[in-house]
Amino acid sequence: MSDLIEGQNEPADVWPLRRGDTLSSHDWFPFYTHKFLGSRFLSRCVMTGRRDDIGTAVILWTEAMRQDPAGTLPADDIDLADLARFRSIEDWQAARDNVLRGWVPVLVEDARTGEYETRLGHPGLIEEIVQDMHKRKRGRDAAREAGRLALKKHKIRKKMREMGVRDHVITDDRAITLLAEHFEHSELYITPDNLRAAMVEVLGYTGDVTPISAARDR
Repeated sequence: MSDLIEGQNEPADVWPLRRGDTLSSHDWFPFYTHKFLGSRFLSRCVMTGRRDDIGTAVILWTEAMRQDPAGTLPADDIDLADLARFRSIEDWQAARDNVLRGWVPVLVEDARTGEYETRLGHPGLIEEIVQDMHKRKRGRDAAREAGRLALKKHKIRKKMREMGVRDHVITDDRAITLLAEHFEHSELYITPDNLRAAMVEVLGYTGDVTPISAARDR
């Protein structure tokens, strides 16, 4: 998917992160000092007497990490001036071209609607940083989710044994996983009544469930 942006002859690229792909929980991002010190942007700012633009650019890089999706900026000048901490649109416009060097229009997909909107992205440095950080974030999120699921499976098996559920059900990992996912999404507590209802709803289980204590009293 690509589209032509007004005033631009080349089609805009689609940003690799979609709406909702954020790094809002991060309070840091890697800063590649060698790339920065050797950049034409830094040289241009120094040689043209625009040293203040360096600070403005760093503010926008930092703000981009907090945006949705991560690594992008709004395309509107008023929004950009506000993010860059300018008090007037005129002051922002004087710095705009220099500060936004390397930033280009990109298309951002909304995963819920499938529609695209235009924002600004920085192919290369910023794009590389957010892709790597978001990949790591997904890995950590997946690990936490797996941990929660494993704990629920343990609780379900323990509760089943207390309820006198047959062993072939308790040892069926696929069945236990389906039940754990059910409780994860429903946010119900794993009580005997809720588990009994879930076994019927999720597994179609209609076998007798007798508490172990009751079975021993017979």
